[in-house]
Amino acid sequence: MNASTMPAARTSRIPGWQAWLRRLLLFAALWWVLSGGGGWYVGAPFVLLATWLSLQLWTEYRLSLRGVARFLPWFAVQSLAGASDVARRALLPRMPLQPGLVRHRLRLPAGVCRVSLANVVTMLPGTLSADLVDDELVVHTLDTGRDMHAMVLDLEPRIAALFGLALEQPAQAGGAA
Repeated sequence: MNASTMPAARTSRIPGWQAWLRRLLLFAALWWVLSGGGGWYVGAPFVLLATWLSLQLWTEYRLSLRGVARFLPWFAVQSLAGASDVARRALLPRMPLQPGLVRHRLRLPAGVCRVSLANVVTMLPGTLSADLVDDELVVHTLDTGRDMHAMVLDLEPRIAALFGLALEQPAQAGGAA
C-alpha cells in the first residue's frame, strides 16, 4: 500500500454471513434483471457460484455506497463524452490526431484500485489504458495535446472513494512525464 493512501474500511480474510448475504442478494437481483425474473433452476446455481467466487477473489476492499453514488453519474457523462469524441474523430477526418503514449505516476494502492482506474481511463474520451508498470499507468491517447495528467489526477480520488480510501494531494501537479 502506498504511504499516500489511508484505508477507511477493509474486509477480513474470512467473510461473514453479512458479506455472503449482501453479495447473494446482489447477484440474485442481477440474475432477476437479466433473465426477466425467470429461469431460477439455471440461475440459482450460478448465483451461488458467483457469490462464492466474488468472496474468494475480491476480499481486499469494500465498495463504498457513497463513493459509488457519486461515481456513477460522473462516469455516465464521461462515457458519453468519450463515445461522442471518438465518433466525431471517425466521422470528421479533418479533426487532428496526435496519438501517443503518456505515463502517469499513480497514488492508488496496487491491486483492484489500480486495475479499476485503468479500466475507467479506457472509457474516457480518446484514451486507452495500455499498461500498468510499477507505480505508473501508461495511457494511449488520440491527442497528446490534451492534459492526460489532469484527467488521471481528477479520476484517482474518485476511484479511491469507490473503495473507501482517501488520497493525499500530490506533491506536484502533472505527475510523471
